[in-house]
Amino acid sequence: MDFSHYSDEPVRMAVDLVNSLDVVSGQETLEVPGDVASFIEAHNGDWCRPGWQPGERDLHEVRALRSRLRQVFEAATDEEAAAVLNDVLADMEAVPRVSVHGTAPHLHFESEAGSPARYLGAITAMGLSVALIEGGFDRFGICHSSTCEDVFVDVSRNHSRLHCSDRCTTRENVAAHRARRRAG
Repeated sequence: MDFSHYSDEPVRMAVDLVNSLDVVSGQETLEVPGDVASFIEAHNGDWCRPGWQPGERDLHEVRALRSRLRQVFEAATDEEAAAVLNDVLADMEAVPRVSVHGTAPHLHFESEAGSPARYLGAITAMGLSVALIEGGFDRFGICHSSTCEDVFVDVSRNHSRLHCSDRCTTRENVAAHRARRRAG
């Protein structure tokens, strides 16, 4: 499955933002305000607004946004996920704008408020909304590894992805293989 070019990067950004806190180990990658600016710059796409000097409040707001976006992946139904996304889009004051850069006109969702959290909230919630609409709720997953709870959006053709990464898949396969050898 391939989302539109416009939603690819926001979906990756949303997944990376949610996974910026390892919920198993508690390891935090957004430790200081400068980490927020680095995160945005690392996802430099058509939406990037470099040059922000985030403060402590911005750090707190981005971490709160991260928790809200995780709720989309933890939702029990597509209605629950949609409700979270709609709330985030409304809270971030995401305004649709028709943009004509690139090959064809398309929508951008941006916050007029101009803070890093509102910027990230509008873009990531929009990306996840497109993924929910185009791919369905069953595309949203949390890693099935016994040592990981990172989130992912399954873009495989047969909706068969169980892990957030090849690393987790390999680790689980090796552990299962070793367990079978011990049992045999």
